[in-house]
Amino acid sequence: MTTAGPETLTRPTPPLKTRSLVVPFVVAATALVAGGFTGHLAGGALWGAIGAAGLIAALRIARITVTPIEMAVLAGGLMASTVLATRVVPDTPDRIDVLLCLGFASAWIPAAAVTTAVALRRGATASGAVNGFVLWMGGAMVAIPAGSTFDVIHPVEGLRRGQEAVFGSGDYAVMALAVAMFGMGAFLGLTAKLPLLTSMSILTFMTIYAGAQVGFTIPGLIENVSSITKVPNLLPPDFKWAIGDGDWWWVGSWEFGSATRANPIIETTRIAIIATFVGCLLSLPIAFLASTMTAPNRISYVVDKGFINLVRTVPDLFWAMIFVTSVGAGAFAGTLALIFFSLAIMAKLLSETVDAVDPGPLEAARATGARHFPAVRAAVLPQVLPNFVAYALYTFEINIRASVVLGVVGAGGVGQVLEAQRAFFRFDRVLAVVIIIFVFVFIIEQVSIALRRRLV
Repeated sequence: MTTAGPETLTRPTPPLKTRSLVVPFVVAATALVAGGFTGHLAGGALWGAIGAAGLIAALRIARITVTPIEMAVLAGGLMASTVLATRVVPDTPDRIDVLLCLGFASAWIPAAAVTTAVALRRGATASGAVNGFVLWMGGAMVAIPAGSTFDVIHPVEGLRRGQEAVFGSGDYAVMALAVAMFGMGAFLGLTAKLPLLTSMSILTFMTIYAGAQVGFTIPGLIENVSSITKVPNLLPPDFKWAIGDGDWWWVGSWEFGSATRANPIIETTRIAIIATFVGCLLSLPIAFLASTMTAPNRISYVVDKGFINLVRTVPDLFWAMIFVTSVGAGAFAGTLALIFFSLAIMAKLLSETVDAVDPGPLEAARATGARHFPAVRAAVLPQVLPNFVAYALYTFEINIRASVVLGVVGAGGVGQVLEAQRAFFRFDRVLAVVIIIFVFVFIIEQVSIALRRRLV
């Protein structure tokens, strides 16, 4: 009698995760960027060969199987694109314009085409492959502007003394970074069916690009944060001045001896209360008209939705500037500005809440023969009322913070006091007021959170 030996068990290969593609992606991008330093050598062919080697190594590291023919196709496509890229960029560019960027982008069509074809063979969807192709072109479109932003490309237009108007090795390296972050990230994400890698690589590059555009740097941030200790008259905070004479917390001292001269923090609170009440009240009917479920007809929906978008387009600070100009500086202008601000927030949030309610009660009310608005009031309003109250409390918190900023343009409240003291370099008073506002807003926020938990 023979007994069969134990069967050999093989552990299944674990599925790829996005984080497992980070190292391969870095290898591929680094190789293409490093190859950019050889851009002028051998007409760009060496650049493409190095980039292709990095991409193939990345596929191997990620354990994505590719055939020798696919490797050759990928290498040929990348080398063709890098050769074309060195041909379309002039040695002495007059300026950076759309035609120059389009020419550079068209040079990367071979690389986009072969990577798209390989991704389709690896099981990518048709829409994903199209997106990958477009992303290669998008990365190439922003490559030259990014090089100019990173201060490595200097066209003839706007040259400073001592700068040379040529494309050098560093220029190609920076342009390669843009193409790699868009195109190679898309290719690896498609072949591994992990699109998150594509999104994160593009977002990372655009963040770096935007930071360079506005001059944001980590060393600059550290230096500016450390400079806060150099602000004159900052410490210690002057709480005696900020609180005022007498028992500040007692109602009788809130007016500082005059019915028209309220404590600035109390004035800020009053502005927020009025603006929240009026703005939220006005937003209730507007929100119902801005929902497809409760609007009586298409025309009223479009008009009301357009009004909400118009009000939301104008920021609260600009509303304050408008009303300060029209009605004069003071708390009244700030109140009017925050009414529009509250209306915009509440109408937007509440209309989306109305869209998500259960339509059953509304249909039942209409089936009984009820008119449109009575049916809405009876069937929809009770469903959204808890959210309405919660949103109103949230809007009140925002209005407290916003009223502080509005005072800077003369719209009353504690912000007006802060701006006056800043103008006189009394930063000890500014710090004291900021600390008081922080404590005040923190208390309001905790109370609001507790109430919202009970309501929703």
